[in-house]
Amino acid sequence: MDTTGPIRLPLFQRFDCHSCTYCCRNLVVNVTEPERRRIMAAGWPQKIPDHPLFVAYRFHGRRLHRLAHRDGRCVFLGNDGRCRLHAETGVDTKPLACRLYPFVPTPGADGVGLDLRCDCPSVAANKGRSLATHGRLIAELAAEVGARAMSEPPPWPGARSITAGEFDAVVEAFDSLLRRGSLLYRTRLRAGAQLLELLYTLRVRRIRDERFVELMELLSTSAAEEGEQGHPPGPVPPRRASRLFGEWLFLHAVTDDPAALDTSLSTKLARSWRRYGQARRFARGKGPVPPMAADWPNTTFETVASVAAAPDDALEPVTRILRLKLQAHAFAGPAYFRYDLLSGLTALWLMPALVGWFGRLGALAAGRHALTPEDVLEGLRRVHHTYGVSPVFGRISERLRLRTLSKPGVPTALLAAYGP
Repeated sequence: MDTTGPIRLPLFQRFDCHSCTYCCRNLVVNVTEPERRRIMAAGWPQKIPDHPLFVAYRFHGRRLHRLAHRDGRCVFLGNDGRCRLHAETGVDTKPLACRLYPFVPTPGADGVGLDLRCDCPSVAANKGRSLATHGRLIAELAAEVGARAMSEPPPWPGARSITAGEFDAVVEAFDSLLRRGSLLYRTRLRAGAQLLELLYTLRVRRIRDERFVELMELLSTSAAEEGEQGHPPGPVPPRRASRLFGEWLFLHAVTDDPAALDTSLSTKLARSWRRYGQARRFARGKGPVPPMAADWPNTTFETVASVAAAPDDALEPVTRILRLKLQAHAFAGPAYFRYDLLSGLTALWLMPALVGWFGRLGALAAGRHALTPEDVLEGLRRVHHTYGVSPVFGRISERLRLRTLSKPGVPTALLAAYGP
C-alpha cells in the first residue's frame, strides 16, 4: 500500500498505554465479520460461555456488530485491567479498532499524518515515550487501514482550490503562533482566533504560490505582534452567536452508552424528544444545566460561567492538541467530515471554548470555583470523546452553524467568554 511517503509524526506529543482501561469501558468497538470469525475460531465462546461476545444493532439503516459489554466494561477486559484477547490468544485476535486506539493515521495534503484520540488520558496528559518509539507499529497500522494522502487539499471556500504548499503555509501560520514562546498560552489562542478572522476577509483568488506563502507569514507575524501588545479580550459574543455556540456545545455533550444503541424504537423516540428539550436549554444558556451524564453536577449555566479561569500554564495541553490537529491535517477535508479549509479551522478554534466550559463543569462537580490544570485536562478529554468522531458534525446544519460562528469578532469573543 502506497502511503505517499513516511508518516509525519508530531514528535512533541508523547504516548504509552498506562492501562487505565478508559477505552475498554467508554468506546463502542464495531467488529467486521472476519474479526468476529477470528474471535470465534480462537475459542472465545468456550472461554466466556455465560455472556454474549457481540451485540448486533442498527445504525443509519446498517446492521452492525460491536463488542459486548458486561458491568460497564468490555466483555474481554480482565480483572487485571488487561485485554484477555491480547493476553490469551494474541494481539492479532483483537479488532482493528482496538489495536489502533489512540492512533489515527490521517490523510494529509502532502502524505499521511498521525492524529491521536485525545480522550485517552495518556494522550491528553502527554504521558509516555516519544511517538518515534511507536513509529513501526504506526506504519503497520496505517498500511492495514489503507491510509493515504488526500487527493487534493481542502478548498478555500468560495474562491478556488489550493495547492499542498499553500495548505502547508496556512497550517504553519497557525502553528507558529501556538509555539511562539514569547506569548502566554492564552494569548497564543487569542492570536490564532484573530488570524482566523483575518483569513475570512481575504480575497485570495489571484494570490498564488510564493505570494500566498508570504501573505500567510505576514498575517501570522502581525497577529503575534498584536498579541504581544497585550490587547484586551474581545467583546461579549452576540446573542445569536451565543445561542449557536450553545447548540454546538450540546452536540459535543451528547454521548451514548453502548447499551442505548440496542433499545426499542419507542425508547429511542423518547430519548430524541428529551434531547430536543436539552438542546433548547443549551441554546438559551440560562437556568439549570441538563444532566447529560451521571457525573454532571446539579448546577446552572450562570454558575458554570462564574468559575474562574485557569492559570496560564494549564493551557499547555490545549495548545498542544491544537498543534497536533494542525500538523496531522486533521481539521478539514477527508480527516474532518470534508469541511472546507476555513470551516475546519473555525471548528478547531472553537475547541478551547468547549474545553473551558466542560472544564468548569468538572470543577463544580469537585467543589471548586476556579479551573485547575486537572479540570482543563478533563475538559479536553470530554470534548475529544466526540470531536472529529460523532457523525452529527458531518451534517449540513453544522456547516451552516459555523458560518455564523465565524463572523468577524465572534471566534475571539467566544474564546474570551468560554475559554479556559
